[in-house]
Amino acid sequence: MTFTTEATAGASTERGPDDPLGPGKAIAATLRSTLGPNGLDKMVIDRSGSVVVTNTGATVLDGLEIDAPIGRVIRDAVQAHARHVGDGTTTTALLVGALLGAADGLADQGLHPTSIVDGYAGAASHARDALRELSVPVEPGDERLREVASTAVTGRWDAASARRFADITVDALRAVDCDPARLTVHAYPGGELADSKRVNGILVDVDGSSTTVGESGGGGRRALADPTIALIDGEVAVPAAEASGRVTVESPDDLAAVREHERASRSGLVRSVTDRDVDVLVCQKSIDHGAKTELARAGVLPVERTRRDEFDAIARAANATAVTAVADLDRDALGAVGSVRCRSVGGGAVIELSGLPGESHESLLLRGGTPHVAEETKRIVEDCLAVARHAARGGGAVPGGGAAMMAVSRAVADRASGVDDRSALAVEAFADAVTVIPRTLARNAGADPIDALVALRNRHRDGETAAGVARSGAVRDMFDAGAVEPVAVPARCLETAVRTAGLVLRVDETLDAEAIEGHGDDGDGRGHPGDDRHGHGSDGEGESDGHAGGYPWALSH
Repeated sequence: MTFTTEATAGASTERGPDDPLGPGKAIAATLRSTLGPNGLDKMVIDRSGSVVVTNTGATVLDGLEIDAPIGRVIRDAVQAHARHVGDGTTTTALLVGALLGAADGLADQGLHPTSIVDGYAGAASHARDALRELSVPVEPGDERLREVASTAVTGRWDAASARRFADITVDALRAVDCDPARLTVHAYPGGELADSKRVNGILVDVDGSSTTVGESGGGGRRALADPTIALIDGEVAVPAAEASGRVTVESPDDLAAVREHERASRSGLVRSVTDRDVDVLVCQKSIDHGAKTELARAGVLPVERTRRDEFDAIARAANATAVTAVADLDRDALGAVGSVRCRSVGGGAVIELSGLPGESHESLLLRGGTPHVAEETKRIVEDCLAVARHAARGGGAVPGGGAAMMAVSRAVADRASGVDDRSALAVEAFADAVTVIPRTLARNAGADPIDALVALRNRHRDGETAAGVARSGAVRDMFDAGAVEPVAVPARCLETAVRTAGLVLRVDETLDAEAIEGHGDDGDGRGHPGDDRHGHGSDGEGESDGHAGGYPWALSH
C-alpha cells in the first residue's frame, strides 16, 4: 500500500502536495481515528496481498510505502519510539502533526524556523516538569500496576478479556521481577482468546524460530521427567581431520571401510553424550543428521539451531554451562529441569521446560482464531508488558484520557508569559498543539471536542489535574476511573515529537544527489546551493538554472 499526501483522505493541506510539512500532517490524519479505547482499526494490505488489521500506529506505518522523505523520517521516529517505550505511537504521530501544523501558522506570521524549534524545546522542558509533578509512584505490588496494564488493553477486547489479559500480564511480570529477559510471549492461531494462559517455564517455539527437534527423541516419549540437559554452543558433527588430504576409493571394500570409519566416529560422538547420562542435548547450531538419528535412538532428545536468547535462557534456568564441543562436556557443565515436554499448539510444535531450578522464567501462551488475530493479540500484550514494566521500574504513573496533556498545556501556557523573545509564540503554539490528544479522544468517543476541551480547561483551572476524557466521552477523574499510564509514555511521546518536528523544520530543501551531480561546477567539482526553502530557483542574485548545486558526497537529507 503506497502512502502519499495527495492520496490520504482528509489530509489535504492549504499549501498543496508540495507542502514540505504536508506528510507529517497527512500521517496524523491517517492515524487520528485509531487513538484511544474507542479507536478504530486500519486494514493494511501490502503488495503481496498480506492483510494486517491493527490500530497500533507503528504497525500501520510499517505497512505503508511512504514516498515522501519527510514522511519516512516521521515513520522512523515513531518506530524508534515503539522500540523504546512500546505504547504511545499514535499519540506521537498526532503530536508531530499538530506541532508541524502550528509551525506552519507561525511561519506565515514571519517566525523563523529556528525560533520555532527553540520555542518548542523550551516548552518541552516545562512539559517534563509538569509530568513529574503530576505523576504518582507505582510499586510492583501495587494494584495501580494492574490498572496501568488494563488501560493499555482497554478497547481492544471486551471488558472481561481486557481484565484477564491485564491479570496474566502483571502476574507474569511480578513473577520475574519485571525482567523482560525472563519473560517470553508466543501466539498461535486456532484457539479462542480464553485459551490464552501463563506458563511457569520456558516455551521454545520450534516453528517460530529455526529450532528443530529429533522426532523420535527420548525413545519416542513426548515428555521427560527430571531430565539432564547439556548445552553445546557450536556444531555437533563428526570430528574433522586435522590436516587436509585425499581418500581414494578403488573398490567396494574401500567404500565400506570409509563408511565404517564415519559410523565409528559418529558412534563415538554419541557415546560421549550417553556416557554422561544426558537426556536432552540442546545445540545452538546444527547437529549432524546421522548423529541426531543415533542420539534419538539412544533415548536422547536432540534440539538443534536453538535461538540465542532461548539458548541462554535455558542455560540460566537449568543451571547448565554451555560448552563449545561434545568433548568438553563434564558433569559440572550439565544442568537439569523438572520436565521437558514436546507438545503441539495451533498446528505448531513447542518444547516446554518447567520445574526450573535456576533462574525463574515465565511464558505467555496466547491464542487467536486466525493468524492475524493471534499476531495482533501478541502485539497488544507486548505493549501491555512494556507499559507495566515502565510503570513498575521507576517514574510512576499519570492519569490517562488526555489528562496529562491538558496538565502540560496549562503549565506551558503559564510559562509562555515569562519568555521575552519571539519564541514565546512557539511556546504558546506548543501549549495549544498538545491538546490534540484530548480533542481526538473526545471526537473518537462521539463527544464534541470543543465542549470537552472547555470542560477540561475549567476543571484543570480548578485544580482537578487528573480530569480527562473517559471512554464514554464524559470528563471525569481518570485516577478514579482506573485509567492510568506510565509517565514514561507521554514524556517520551513529547520528546520524540519535539525532536522530530525540529528535525523537519530545520530542513529547508530536499536535494536529489543524482539530479545535481555534474551541475553547478565552479572548476573544482563543487557547487554552491542556493538558500531556497522549497527547492525552487531564486530570482536576481544567485540566479539558478533550475539545478541546485551542492556537495553530493555530504548530503544528509
